[in-house]
Amino acid sequence: MSVAKHLKKKFITGLFVLIPLIVTAYIIYVVVSFIEGFIGPALKNIFFQVFQREVYVTGTACIIFVVITYLTGLFVSNYFGKTLFSRGERLVKRIPIVKSIYGSVKDMMEAFSSEKIKSFKEVVLIEFPFQGRYAIGLVTNRVEIGGIKHCAVFVPTTPNPTSGYIIITKEEELLFLDMATDDALKYIISLGTSRSGPIWNGKRS
Repeated sequence: MSVAKHLKKKFITGLFVLIPLIVTAYIIYVVVSFIEGFIGPALKNIFFQVFQREVYVTGTACIIFVVITYLTGLFVSNYFGKTLFSRGERLVKRIPIVKSIYGSVKDMMEAFSSEKIKSFKEVVLIEFPFQGRYAIGLVTNRVEIGGIKHCAVFVPTTPNPTSGYIIITKEEELLFLDMATDDALKYIISLGTSRSGPIWNGKRS
């Protein structure tokens, strides 16, 4: 093997190892920066008022955010907290513009919560965006239209599966795959390079 081929091969190998790490580190950096920029200034003022000097340490906002998030989860897990939160939520949903934004964000978060993802038990191939081309989809619901069974199929986009299309199609036109939902999402996020590729289970409807 020539020096040029050796360098090229090792460079590509290193690239494939480093890119996931760099992307992960970048996402963490963006999240931390956002929290710091959002909460940090308020904490600096509070600390200055309490201690009469600059004692704020970068990263404190993230730690406090994690603690508050945990305590919120703990609070709404019991009956009292859940009831109080439901009442507050009803008030928020009465505010014209706020209710639309809050409702949309909450629906999106719930759709991709672990409980909801587990409920998307059926992975299918659907002809999309036109006939003769297939996309991976998740069956989210079943409805009857004119006495014929139809499926609501969510077709995620790649590499970001939180957006996509809802397509209503006849159940008989779907190809059901022998594939777990988690594996389907990995396949979509990895741009089709994941080892867990689609396998038809022989069921068409």
